[in-house]
Parts: sequence; structure tokens; C-alpha cells
Amino acid sequence: MGIRANPEPFQTPERLDVRFGTVAGLYVATLLSPALLFVGVQWLQLESGPFALGLLGAVGVVLTALVAWQVTRRGGVVAWFNSTWLAVLVPAVGVIPLFAYHFQALLYVAFSLTELQSESAANLVGVTGFCLGIVASVLGSVLVQMARARLVHATVDDGDVDTEWTAGWPPRDRLKLAAATLAVVVPLFGLAVWQLGGVGVMAFSSLCIVSIVALSSLAAKRTYRATPAGLEQRRAGRLFVSRHLVSWSQFEGFTVTDDAVVLHRPLPHFDVRCKRWDLMTNDEAVIAALAAHLDRRDS
Repeated sequence: MGIRANPEPFQTPERLDVRFGTVAGLYVATLLSPALLFVGVQWLQLESGPFALGLLGAVGVVLTALVAWQVTRRGGVVAWFNSTWLAVLVPAVGVIPLFAYHFQALLYVAFSLTELQSESAANLVGVTGFCLGIVASVLGSVLVQMARARLVHATVDDGDVDTEWTAGWPPRDRLKLAAATLAVVVPLFGLAVWQLGGVGVMAFSSLCIVSIVALSSLAAKRTYRATPAGLEQRRAGRLFVSRHLVSWSQFEGFTVTDDAVVLHRPLPHFDVRCKRWDLMTNDEAVIAALAAHLDRRDS
């Protein structure tokens, strides 16, 4: 199995702070407000663009407040975001409005540039929803990072940390990751150009950019901490510190080579790779800490 100790369960806070609740509320509001208002505009046959935007803002404020109120009372929700699938899905959901409102967005732009027909409130709501889809993707990424940071803070006691080190991927592994990314992205982008047209290419390009940034971040240098609950990964960004806790049960042992220490994870997860040159000062301490929780596969 590769596990030498049963990991402690992750801890979650009883309540969450208002900042987290507000981001969660804004995320939900940017996704649902345009859809609700778009249906309302069609049903009530509203023609006034400013009035529609005012309603959009009102609906957004109400949704944000309701979701924030509910989320702050349920600290356990942060554990959901530790799932890799959910961490990918939450930002990716923002792509849905790009497809859902692309026709209204095109009509609004066309009517704004020509005198063929006046812009309707529905088209204005559609183009707003199209733009808010991009905002939702950004908010989703922020929400995931905020949730994971709060989960780590509730679970990890600094006094229980076995050892800490900072390392990035070895150059050879970085090159392999870049080559594999290009081998997948380039053919898919060509297929999108051929089959989906302009809006599809725009949406797919956004996904590609997010994926490339995520993969680049994966190979970047970060700080690791071996704790009784799992391996904490920490990386300082421009706006906040990204923290992620992976339980020992999610690893399948580790390997030590001449240029790297590799913690193996089952597919579709990526292995954790640490360049040994970065571990020169505490190489033995890192290996000993990992051996306390995982089986060494190369010995």
C-alpha cells in the first residue's frame, strides 16, 4: 500500500469568516444572476437595458448575501475543495456561460456597431452574463485556494511539523511536462478552430491558458511540510499564499534518485517531485520524515 501510518482526519472550522462567505456568494451570483434575469426578461418582455442591469445587480446582491450567510455557518464545506476534481470543476464551470450566452453577446456587439436593430434587454443581459462567466472562473480559483488554506490552518499544528523544505521540479521533468502539454494542447486547439468557430476557440483558449498556468505552477518551487495528517504544499503568490494538504493515504510510497525525491500518487494525479539539489541542507531529514509515513520503493 505504501502507507506506514494511518493519517489523522482533516479538521474543519466550525464557522467560516465573512470574507470566504462573500467570495462564495459572489461566485454563485455571477453564475446564477444572469440566468435568472435572462429568463425574467424573456417572460416579462422587458425592453429597458438600464432597468435590466439594475435588476441584475439587485438579484446579485440578494444571492451573494444568502449564499454568504449559509456558507459562513458551515465550516465543513472547506473539506470539499480539497478534492482535485472539485478544485478543477469550480473554476471550469465559468466556461458554461461563455457557451450559453455567446449568441446574445454576438447580437449585442453586432447591433451596437450597426443600425440594423436596436439592442434588446435580453442581449444586454446575455453579454453581461458572458463577461461574468470569466469573472466566475477567477472567483472559483480564488475560492478553492481560500478553502484549502482554511482547511490546512484548522488541521495542521505548527508544533507537529516533522520537517520543512523548499524545492521545485528537476529540469528534466519540467521539460517532459512542457512537451506533454504541447502535444495535447496544440492538436486540440487545431480541432477547436476547425469545428467550433470563433466563440468555441475563445472558450477553449481560456481553458488552455488556465491549464498551462496550472501545470506551470505544478512544477514551480514551493515549500513542503511533513505533518502527521499529510504533506502540506505551500506556494506564495502575488495576492495570497496557496496552501494544500494531501493525506498520506493518497500517496503510493516514495522514490529517491540522484536528482529527485519523488512522492508517487495514483493517476490521474501528478507525482510530487522535489529536486535534490534544493534539499542539500536537509536531504537526510526530508527522507527520514517521508520514511516515517510512506514506504520507500527504491530500497
